[in-house]
Amino acid sequence: MAHKFDIEANRATIIQAKLWENPTLSYEQMLYNNNTRSLLPILGLNDTKGAPTTQQAAQVQQLFYLAGKRTKRAALAETSTQMAEDAYYDVLRGLKYELRNNFYDLYYLQSVVKIYDEEIASLVKTLTGMNTLLEKGIIPIKDITRIRALQFSLETERKDLKVQMLERQVMLRTITGTRNEVFFVPQANKNTIDGISMQNLTLDNLITTALENRPDLRLQQSSLRYKQQNLVYQKALKVPDLQAGLAYDRAGSSVPNYFAATFQIGLPVFNKNQGNIKAAEYRIQSAQKQVVSQEDRIIGDIQLAYRKALEADQLYKSYDKAFMVDFDKLFDNVKVSFEKR
Repeated sequence: MAHKFDIEANRATIIQAKLWENPTLSYEQMLYNNNTRSLLPILGLNDTKGAPTTQQAAQVQQLFYLAGKRTKRAALAETSTQMAEDAYYDVLRGLKYELRNNFYDLYYLQSVVKIYDEEIASLVKTLTGMNTLLEKGIIPIKDITRIRALQFSLETERKDLKVQMLERQVMLRTITGTRNEVFFVPQANKNTIDGISMQNLTLDNLITTALENRPDLRLQQSSLRYKQQNLVYQKALKVPDLQAGLAYDRAGSSVPNYFAATFQIGLPVFNKNQGNIKAAEYRIQSAQKQVVSQEDRIIGDIQLAYRKALEADQLYKSYDKAFMVDFDKLFDNVKVSFEKR
């Protein structure tokens, strides 16, 4: 949400960049006339010789940006807004990844902890019977010691798994903006998971899709475009701006009631914005390298993720679904064997 407000703030700068500068008004008023001994003679009349007995002057000026500076400034603001949007979608992409990652981590951790709970419960039940056999001298203490060691090992591993579950719970509460200590219980369709296939995914298509849609790359591209527009703007700044206006002088000029048009413009003799132009050119070269570097980073990320997905898919597809059933049977047989003794 914070990044979304940044977008709105940048959109407001577009409005500001398109605005004209306000005109300026200056006014001059005589404070005291020594001849007539009058204070602030605003409505003074002419004397016997026809000369004014008071003096006022006013001037209105408007600044005009030349070389399209206002348009170029608005283009910079628009690109800055696009960069804010790209940053926002990049944050969303990261949050969606974290959400999925923590969701499925918690889902499988819950399944594993459930298995640990069942096996530890069976061990506790077995140990209860074995303690009775130990008191009767039917089994040696080394047998029950091995079972207790196994129980301790399983409980330690279960504790570590529960700590991981708590970490995932905190992450999910943070992502979803949940401040209360609620506990998520993820549910997933196992048939849907089993139906996921890597056969329809090719590395080249994944890389092409990423380069076209990744917001972090679009952010770097927008940054490059911003620096290119800034170079154009810096070159426009070497053109001086024009101030034009109207002036009126009642009695301070060579003729009474003097009206004139005024124009003012700087002379680009020494400062032609050379330093800022050169700096903008170097920033473009830096941004170009950053775009290429980001593309290389994305390609590397996709290649690594694709290979890891292939390995995980191959392991999952080669996994014997009857393993847990056989494991439970094996554990039950061990327990029955101890009970028979």
